Amino acid sequence: MENGYRKSLNIRFHLDPRTKLLLLILFSVVVMIDVTDGPAYIVRAIMTYIPVVLVCLEGKPHVGARFTVLFILATWLMEITQENIGGIAGMLILFLCYMITQFAPTMIMVWYCISTTKISEFMAAMNRMRLPQGLAISIAVMMRFFPTLSEEYRSIRDAMRMRGIAFGGGKVTKMIEYRLVPLLFSCISIGDELSAAAVTRGLGAPVKRTNVCEIGFHSKDYVVIAVTLVLSILYIYLSV
Repeated sequence: MENGYRKSLNIRFHLDPRTKLLLLILFSVVVMIDVTDGPAYIVRAIMTYIPVVLVCLEGKPHVGARFTVLFILATWLMEITQENIGGIAGMLILFLCYMITQFAPTMIMVWYCISTTKISEFMAAMNRMRLPQGLAISIAVMMRFFPTLSEEYRSIRDAMRMRGIAFGGGKVTKMIEYRLVPLLFSCISIGDELSAAAVTRGLGAPVKRTNVCEIGFHSKDYVVIAVTLVLSILYIYLSV
């Protein structure tokens, strides 16, 4: 089992959880600074595709392709709207495109961190960083909450689709009632179940935890950190 785990890490471009956390912090700082042209915008555009490359290296190129298409379409639509569309419709389109181009890189970075990090790896990294258990457990529960909520929504969607409740056909109100209401109740139960699972696994026990997974910094971690850090500093310098 351990050999299989090591083999899977070698096949994929698997980064240390602490590297992913640092990248997420850097991207969050970059998002706070807004530029629309000049050298800083070029640096920002380069940084935008770092999460895409990481997702593709993790063996999910379809997700990276979708994000790339979405980002290009949003940028193109923003330029077209500024030149040809005005009024309230133009403002709404520009706002939507701005949200995509401004926050999508951070959102896909969050998705990358959650989808490619096991809870055991994350807890091992938090122990190495000597963070409080309360903080580590809270983040671990949150990391599992959103994927579980997504699975629950897909199940509700399939059940409603079998009953013919969907957009259009005069059943929009039923779609809201039969999908969103069950989803809200599911949020409560999912949170309680994840908290109970964390306690059952002894995450809150006042003892030192041990982990079977192996984490550590490798050459790829240093390369990714160096590239992202240099680009972030350059972006902040050019922006300010």
